[in-house]
Amino acid sequence: MQQHLQQQLLSIQSMLATGHRCVHLERHSLLLMGGVGGFLSACTEWVITVERFPDVRERAIALLVWLSLWLGAMSFIEHYWTHRARQQRDETLPFAQAQITRAWWMLLSMGILGSFAMFFYGGGAMIYGLWTVLLGLGIYLFGLFSKPLIEWIGLATILLAVTSLSVLSYSATHWLNVFCFAIGMPLAGWMNTRLDTVTTQQRLLALLCWLLAVVLPSLWFAEHDAVLEPQGELIYSPADISALDDQILRVPAGSRLPLNPQLESQILSLVPSKNMEIQTRDSVDLAVHQGRFDGRYRIGTGPWHALRDGAMHLSIYSFEVERQGANLVISAQSRFAFAERKEH
Repeated sequence: MQQHLQQQLLSIQSMLATGHRCVHLERHSLLLMGGVGGFLSACTEWVITVERFPDVRERAIALLVWLSLWLGAMSFIEHYWTHRARQQRDETLPFAQAQITRAWWMLLSMGILGSFAMFFYGGGAMIYGLWTVLLGLGIYLFGLFSKPLIEWIGLATILLAVTSLSVLSYSATHWLNVFCFAIGMPLAGWMNTRLDTVTTQQRLLALLCWLLAVVLPSLWFAEHDAVLEPQGELIYSPADISALDDQILRVPAGSRLPLNPQLESQILSLVPSKNMEIQTRDSVDLAVHQGRFDGRYRIGTGPWHALRDGAMHLSIYSFEVERQGANLVISAQSRFAFAERKEH
């Protein structure tokens, strides 16, 4: 009799635990989210380019439409397939899962609008970190009503995103976002179905395996995604640039170069001035292909970069109006930073 009561109590406890952990993501949901997210992260920079959309507003709108179409279509297909799969099994969609799915759509919308806003307010170097954080939040929300391992993976994804912004290069952050989607989500779903009742030590081991499966390919691709070092004659004067050969123009440290800034504004315009110059603190090498600069550069003896890789950041953080005698003076404080050079 006592054994029968214990079995009943265990059954009731199991039912309560199942009720709290009632969210179950379908396999197609993880494959869709991971596949579409990884594809967009890997290919968007090659689709939305300055050459195709020279104007910043056009480029921002193109990105908004591009992301909205892909992610909107993915959400619609995932919603339709999930309801069809539940109907075929004569199951209903739990209320908690329906609400978390809406929260997941909100996170995707925040990512789209945040990516759009970065064209106007800056912060483009953090775009992949932003999407990785939103992905981690989505996984964590699902894990709250699923299994503890999914919660841990969501928290690990958020920590990876924060760490990547402070430690890793832009390229490594990019590939980390790609593999968090393309590998991380399907692998999390596989672990969710296979690792049902495990100990804390086994859960930690599974989390470690998940981290290695995501981080190692990211670092490998970032290492092999380096800009190709240009080949050609080293020259020291723009007058020696040839329209036929590949060359490398070296600008020595201390060189003074004219600066021709351009300003797009409805209330201000820049007056051309011959006295505005900048001075290099280190030597700069510029790659020249058939008489034109191709966007590759190197600071000092460091690695080669491309203008598109986000290593350089220009921000204006202060804009003040002062009076000097009978005149008004506008002071703009800006910072031009390079990712590999830490400020002291």
